[in-house]
Amino acid sequence: MSEFKSCIFIMADGSRADVFSELLKSGDLPNISKYLVEKGSYKEAVTVFPSTTGPAYTPYIMGKYPGRCNLPGIRWFDRDAYKDKLLSFDRFRSYIGLETYFMNSDVSLDYKTLFEVFPRSVNIFNELSRGVSYKNDKTFFSKLFYKVKSHFTDKSDEVDLVAQRILLQSLKDYPDYIYAVFLGIDTYSHLNHPFHKKVIDSYRRVDETIGLLAKNLEAEGRLEETLIIVASDHGLTQTHSHFDSLEFMNNQGHKTFYYPNVFKHFTDADAACLISGNAMANIYVKSKDGWGRKSTFEELRGLVDNFMERPEIDIVAGLDEQGRSRIISTKGEAVTWLDPEGNINYQKISGDPFNYNGMPNKMSSKEALANSFNTEYPDALLQIIQLLESQRAGDLVLSAAQGYDLRAKHENPEHCSSHGALFRDHMLVPLVMNAKVDKEYIRTVDIFPTILSLLGHPVPNNIDGVSLVD
Repeated sequence: MSEFKSCIFIMADGSRADVFSELLKSGDLPNISKYLVEKGSYKEAVTVFPSTTGPAYTPYIMGKYPGRCNLPGIRWFDRDAYKDKLLSFDRFRSYIGLETYFMNSDVSLDYKTLFEVFPRSVNIFNELSRGVSYKNDKTFFSKLFYKVKSHFTDKSDEVDLVAQRILLQSLKDYPDYIYAVFLGIDTYSHLNHPFHKKVIDSYRRVDETIGLLAKNLEAEGRLEETLIIVASDHGLTQTHSHFDSLEFMNNQGHKTFYYPNVFKHFTDADAACLISGNAMANIYVKSKDGWGRKSTFEELRGLVDNFMERPEIDIVAGLDEQGRSRIISTKGEAVTWLDPEGNINYQKISGDPFNYNGMPNKMSSKEALANSFNTEYPDALLQIIQLLESQRAGDLVLSAAQGYDLRAKHENPEHCSSHGALFRDHMLVPLVMNAKVDKEYIRTVDIFPTILSLLGHPVPNNIDGVSLVD
């Protein structure tokens, strides 16, 4: 019988693994240290591509990679719907603003959420909430207001205090599962940089919340039976230069669809540029046969080469004519794919786009993670593969070079830090819980089955993660 009867998951949105680790070592997170690390584990895990809020929630909530949930970014373009459904809401999406309410219906229905597994669940400031009752989706109507406040008014600390208050109030209803998002670290990083005083104060506010949470649970004799997890969806890096990928596409001769002006090429676009986290972009180009199919990497080779001439672009990937993921960077070019047995194949064409030294040509998913975990591009092969499986993914996906992002206009206020890319500082996240975990190499997609295991629930076969405690 499991020792845990309920779970509280705190998403410290935008937490960097190195900052979190240093704050733990320096004693700046005393409650997390006392109530979680000393009783359980502190680990670092690899998130997903794109490393951005929304898509990077699917591992925790559904146990699936975002590409396999058909959620390839916080903005996307659907070729078939654009071609066939002039007035449909399914043609394109941005989860910044009112369209955030479409996320639950946009994500694949083939997989259960933890909210559906645990009907007595509470949700706070999270868009991916399928299965939560209106009563228990505590910020269903107010989250848009608070996220706008967080984004535009430099008052994320106040929004995090709202999350803290709702979280503590929710305990009285004895929920089986709580998912609470704290926005301050991410927002203050975007407005300043990942090491700014307001950012560090936001880490401390999460720690303060753990202290209040633990004391409340302890007073009711529920602390030892409550699984508590603190984790992040992505890291961030400071941005010194913006690359206008939209104007770049227009200068290539395209009529490019983009947000926020979705009406400019509402019917006649022959390309689309949809950006996530500002350091990742899905690029769509109308094929010679129309919007009915993806353009292959070979067909777009000229565009690929033009992107690679730009210092702001680190990696370009797309599907080749055989359906394999083809990857190019200034360091080399390669293809990667899953074979029928589920092994990851990696074939170098010239050099090595990730500088993977001694990487085998064929590996299990577990081996691919172990071989890349301590490199500059942890788990990049599987993450590119899963993203390009999405029908809504771009014909090309771009990952920005460190210090750059891919959006020069339409970002108010200006982002001084970005995320979404494939490199380590965006892909590595902290993971702390009051349960012992011995495994060294972890993906965020493993947390979903771990929660189920620790709470005594069966783990479904159709998910991507593996339990860390079995």
